[in-house]
Amino acid sequence: MIEIKALFGILSSFFVLIGGIPYLKDIHQGKAHPHVLSWLGWAFITALGASAMLAEGSTWAVAILFANTLLCLLIAGYSIVRKVGVWSTGIYDFIFFGFGIIGLVLWQVLNMPVIALVCAIMADLSFGLPTIIKTYKDPSTETPFVWATATISGLLSLFAVQSFAFHEVSYPLYLFIYDTLVLLLVLKIIYRPKSNI
Repeated sequence: MIEIKALFGILSSFFVLIGGIPYLKDIHQGKAHPHVLSWLGWAFITALGASAMLAEGSTWAVAILFANTLLCLLIAGYSIVRKVGVWSTGIYDFIFFGFGIIGLVLWQVLNMPVIALVCAIMADLSFGLPTIIKTYKDPSTETPFVWATATISGLLSLFAVQSFAFHEVSYPLYLFIYDTLVLLLVLKIIYRPKSNI
């Protein structure tokens, strides 16, 4: 049974990384405009989240977090190099990023892995809200394939969990829900109605 869970963990990581290829291509061509603060925040939080899960005994379910960390760094770095990254300066972006930083600090200060994991998820969501808002306003700034593969990856990672303990399933489940939401926005299944004014 462990071999099957390992396979799901490896497959979830594969889908995360393979989904990044067309995204990086769209960044290169100036078609995709990632929110840089989101991707940098995600890189740090997923790296720390993976470490917390390992500390609590998680095994193959943590693979998706390490794959996410690598992809987030590549996307943030390349969008900066190509000068297509979005650096929003709106008040909400600063608020969300601030909440993300607070979540990170609380996570590191608290010596309770489960509570720290909740803080990590809240920080991850705070970093991700600017991307949700940006995509809601303009779905064309994102590449559908990367979010489709991230959604598949998140689903596969749920099959990689060793148990349904909170520390094992919470982060992969959150990632699945978040990526599914962004995918629905990119595909315009959830969309902003056009104003008649």
